[in-house]
Order: sequence, then C-alpha cells, then structure tokens
Amino acid sequence: MHRSFGPHTAAGLSLAFTLILSLSACGDKEAPPAPPRPVAVVKPAGLDALAGEAYPGTVRARVESALSFRVAGKIIERRAEIGMHVDKGAVLAVLDPIDARLNVEASNAAVKAAEAEARLTKSEYKRHEDLLAKGFVSQSLVDLRRNEAEAAQARLDQAKSQLAVIRNQAGYTSLVADAPGTVTELLSEVGQNVAAGQAVLNFARDGEREVRITVPEGGAVAALRNSATLTVTLWSLPDKRYQGRIREVSASADPQLRTHEARITIVDPDDDIRLGTTASVIVGASAVAGSFRLPLTAVTEINGKPTIWRAQGDPLTAQPVNVEVLQFLERDAIVRGPLKPDDQVISAGVHLLLPGMAVKAIDRSAPVGL
Repeated sequence: MHRSFGPHTAAGLSLAFTLILSLSACGDKEAPPAPPRPVAVVKPAGLDALAGEAYPGTVRARVESALSFRVAGKIIERRAEIGMHVDKGAVLAVLDPIDARLNVEASNAAVKAAEAEARLTKSEYKRHEDLLAKGFVSQSLVDLRRNEAEAAQARLDQAKSQLAVIRNQAGYTSLVADAPGTVTELLSEVGQNVAAGQAVLNFARDGEREVRITVPEGGAVAALRNSATLTVTLWSLPDKRYQGRIREVSASADPQLRTHEARITIVDPDDDIRLGTTASVIVGASAVAGSFRLPLTAVTEINGKPTIWRAQGDPLTAQPVNVEVLQFLERDAIVRGPLKPDDQVISAGVHLLLPGMAVKAIDRSAPVGL
C-alpha cells in the first residue's frame, strides 16, 4: 500500500529532526569546571633550633608573697597600684595610727611609774642596810627590802620591753616593701578594717623569673625530667628563645586534673620577660635541620609513605609532597621534607584531595571576624 504525507506531516517531521540535531549539539558541549574546593591551610613552623612537646604556661616570679600588716587596724591610705614597681622600703599602705600612738603614750607612762617605784624601793633597801649596820633593824627586814627593790627593777625592765614592743607595733602601721618588686594584685581597699596577718596585696620580688606549667602524669613527667634541653618561647615574640632549667616538679598529681605542676627557671631573662606573659616550654632535644611542626590532621599516607598536601600554583591546586615523620606529638607532628616556611600546607580533609584538584586556601591562623 502506498502512503502519502501531507504538508503538515512533512513540516512536523522537519521540526522534530531539527530538535534532535539541536539536542545532539548541546550534548557535545563540555560541562562547566567544578569550583575550587575550600581548604584550610597553615604555614609550617620551622624547627631548625628545637623540637618536642610544648606546654603552655605563664611567667611568674621566683618569690611571690601576700603582704599583710602585723597589727590590726583600719586602712587610711594605699600608695600602691597593680603593676607598680617599688624599691625596698617603699610604703605601700598605712593604717590609722591613733590607737598605736595612744598605746605608746600609755607604755611610756607605765615605764615612768616603774622607774619611780624602782628608785623608791632601791633607796629603802639602801637605808635599811645602813640601819642593819647600826643594829637598829633585823636581817629579815633588810632581806624584805632587797626583794622589793629587785621586784621593782624587774617590773621596770618588763615595762621597758613592753614599750619597745608597742613602739615596734606603732611602726607596723605602715606596710613596707621588704625587697624591690612589683605589685601584682590588690586584696584590700582604703577604709577596710583588716586583722593582723590578713593579706592586703600580692607582691612579686625582682630576680629570677620562671614559667609555671602543668604536665600530664605518666611518661610526660619522666620526659620532662630527662629532657636534654628546655626552651622557653613567648607567644608575643615567637622568634625569641630562652634556655630553661627545671627548678621544681611537684611530687604528686593534682587530684582533679591528674597533672603535675612544674616550675621552669628562665636562664638570662631580658626586659621582654614580663610577669603574666604567656609562654611555652618546649621539651625535647635539638631538632633536625629542615624540620617543621604541622598539625596531625595535615599528615596522611599515600602508597605507604607519609605525605602532606601543599596548595601551590596559579590557580591554586593540591599537590602531594612526601615527608619523613620525625616525631608524633599530642596534637602536632614533627616532619622533615622539601618545605618552606611560606608554603601553604592543607591542614584538614586531606583524604578527600586528588593531585591537581583546584582549591581555595583559607588561612587557618587568620582571626575570624564576628
């Protein structure tokens, strides 16, 4: 049978053929490239001079004390402020001196009365000795007068000693620095009544400076004691390094935290070592040249070899770099490899990367704006 197609049918076939060609042409176009993957990056911390576990702490004075008055009273003046450096003998605070002055006057009067009594009993004793020599009085009466004179002299000596004590106490109404140092904390204010021995302020003497750190119990304490070197760095000046020396490690661990407090003396401190400064004590031997500290999350393994990923090129792409792991720390790793301090090392999600993958670097150390 022969079929014929009308004009409408032919037009429809032509339109369908055109659509098929158009769709085929669209399928031949390449898909748009994937956007760069955001990745956190850090700069490797060079450890050409040191390596090891780092413990944070604060700079403290070797000798710190809570200063107090040796007598009770009301504070009427305070001449010290937090952070003030004072010399030996400087007056830091003053108590109301009225009561102390009255006590001194009363003790003076007691001494004068004791002196008068001592003079009287002494003269009576001398007179009775003369009468005994003439036979007018008995020996027992002379002995009685001698005892009275000795007792009066003892009371005079007691009154003089009491006067000296009260005079000293009058001097204790001024709180004086017994050494040069710095006021670190104020614990009382003007107008406050304080008891004898109640802390008024905390005081740090000049001299040795140390960093107080806490070390987990167990092997970390032994590693600290046996460390070949101790290096102190300041967080505000990370490029400066100071030699440390163990002064004290607590024998027992804190019952709640299970950590030992250690005090590390800073050898040859300079003016940058200030009280309260945040510092780190690095426990370990001298580092291998070309070693770096990186977060543990930056280290992975490819084909059985330790590897880190570096964001490099323009545009940035992820490229694997084989390294040698020298030491695993609690949160970091010490590695050696072809790295530079200004490299951008990818610090997270390294198991999702592929060589040549486009990435967008986000500095992990940069401050976050809120």
